[in-house]
Amino acid sequence: MIVKMLLVLFILFVVCLLLVYLHYFPAIPRRKENYPYALLLGCPSHNDGSYATSQIRRCELAMEAYKKGYFDTLIISGGAVKNEYVESLQMEKYIRKRISMPIVCETKARNTWENFQFTKEKIGDVPVLILSSGTHIRRACAIGKSFFKEYSGLWYPDHKPKHILREIASRCIYISIEYKKKKATKHIVS
Repeated sequence: MIVKMLLVLFILFVVCLLLVYLHYFPAIPRRKENYPYALLLGCPSHNDGSYATSQIRRCELAMEAYKKGYFDTLIISGGAVKNEYVESLQMEKYIRKRISMPIVCETKARNTWENFQFTKEKIGDVPVLILSSGTHIRRACAIGKSFFKEYSGLWYPDHKPKHILREIASRCIYISIEYKKKKATKHIVS
């Protein structure tokens, strides 16, 4: 009897966790045929300035999406976060060596929230296609929803354990921040 009760409590706990997760990370909206802008989220270079695998994969994703006509202009967002190399400028250099496309670089952002904040300052609230890795895209779109009315995401698969673990921690931090913001808003309204 106690085992059944514990099992029911465990199932209820898992369902509650799932509902909280889906509240903070809703499904990514269906992609339209074309967007005026795509936002390529930055990724740091190695300390010697060489490209990280994630940088290359994100750039390749952006180039493929452009070739398919998914967007008109690429915004690359990211500052010098991990070392002296500005993420967006490094990624722009990689892309420009391979393809010609309209690119705008945002060079101040130090995290995903700032990627969206500074990008919106540049382009306003226009439809945007968010480009990132598979582990990052759900949180990126959840943040993007705060800045853009119309958005979707495009990603490449990413199954590296260190990226997955880092993203789990980032999502927990994101939920905590969003919860605190909601709680503060309710307190101000009351």
